[in-house]
Amino acid sequence: MKHFLTLLKHELKSILISPASYLAAFFFLIVMGLIYQLVLQDYNKSAQELLPNSIFFNAFIFPVLFLVPLLTMRSIAEERRLGLMDSLLTTPINSIELVASKFTAVYSYYCFLCLLTLAYPAITYHFFPDERILDKASLIGGFAIICSSGLLYISIGILASSLARSQLVAGLLTFSMLFGLILGVQMIKEKADEYFESYPIVSMLLEYIQVVDHVRDFSRGVLDTRPIILYVSGSLLMLSIAVLAVDHKR
Repeated sequence: MKHFLTLLKHELKSILISPASYLAAFFFLIVMGLIYQLVLQDYNKSAQELLPNSIFFNAFIFPVLFLVPLLTMRSIAEERRLGLMDSLLTTPINSIELVASKFTAVYSYYCFLCLLTLAYPAITYHFFPDERILDKASLIGGFAIICSSGLLYISIGILASSLARSQLVAGLLTFSMLFGLILGVQMIKEKADEYFESYPIVSMLLEYIQVVDHVRDFSRGVLDTRPIILYVSGSLLMLSIAVLAVDHKR
């Protein structure tokens, strides 16, 4: 992995000079700001069971469905389309270093964007000092699950980009896979209790991989290592497949 840091610097520089990165960041922060405003308005109108931050983190899932494809779709697919991948892999760089550097760069930018949303509760607290707005348990738990699940989301995007030759195809494939993971599993779980009554292990498995439930629990300050293990192991699996895909297409 002696070329990893050099590749990582190059990938970070590519992200920072890319207009698409700033466009994705702009729309993400605008959407999250609007969501936070709506959360505060609803919270102000009537008493809510959850704290504002908990409701806010539960809504994080939907902008992520569009942010991750925008950040990852060009990582490998565009270089392959332009013919840069073949020349890059003729150097002493191996596929593991290549995939790892792209994943680390995109994931770092993803976490940076998520952390920027801390400005919303901070600004709100500055003008309306209320301890519920900066509840530490909900903030720590919420960002812990957002960053942990991001490991799997970004790795899925990298895998999709390694399988496609077009940014558009990579983006659509990433969106489809994330939609199936986040919302598809939840919809299947709602039917599982009815159709798999004699197979409780199926219901247990679906419950274990439900992203929505993980976000809900962590945003309430309930920390659990099992989802983190799921996301870390899942991301390693996706990246391993991505490495094999890059090697196969060399």
